[in-house]
Amino acid sequence: MRQINLLPWREAKRKQRQREFGILALTSLVVAAVIVGGVHLFFDNRIEYQTARNDFLKDEIQKQKLVEKEIKAMENTKTRILGRMEVIQNLQTSRPEMVHVFDEMVRVLPEEVYLTRVQRSGEALALVGVARSNNLVSDFMRNLRDSGWFGEPSLQIINNKEVLGIRASFFELKVAKKRLTAKAEDQAS
Repeated sequence: MRQINLLPWREAKRKQRQREFGILALTSLVVAAVIVGGVHLFFDNRIEYQTARNDFLKDEIQKQKLVEKEIKAMENTKTRILGRMEVIQNLQTSRPEMVHVFDEMVRVLPEEVYLTRVQRSGEALALVGVARSNNLVSDFMRNLRDSGWFGEPSLQIINNKEVLGIRASFFELKVAKKRLTAKAEDQAS
């Protein structure tokens, strides 16, 4: 039998397989690197996108906080302005009221009773004066009470003295001024 030496052929086949294996391994390594790099870039891109969204939201939140502060400041200003408007409106409505009060005061003041001082404190009036007698002071208080413009008067002080040979009653009383509507003002007048 003839002997064929297959050793060199096997050796060549082995080298070819090793080369194919090396190329396949290198190709697999390159494909794996491309896939890992692509996944890394994808997630890196997603992280950057989410970070940009978070920064945008933080900026918008800061803007909204500034807007909220401005709104609160405007609400405070509005409250102060409404308070001022209410004070002005009360002053406007009470302006003619004082004219009516003094007009009514003249109507209810008996003869021989003189007021030396009228002082207003809120809705209360402090009246200081002199009268010919205690009965005139009582009449004055009764007239105030019966008037539609005043509440129940309260006598604080009454002193009887003689001035230039004439007996006089010095008095001080307080009376609340009633707040009347326009309809009640017409009825009281």
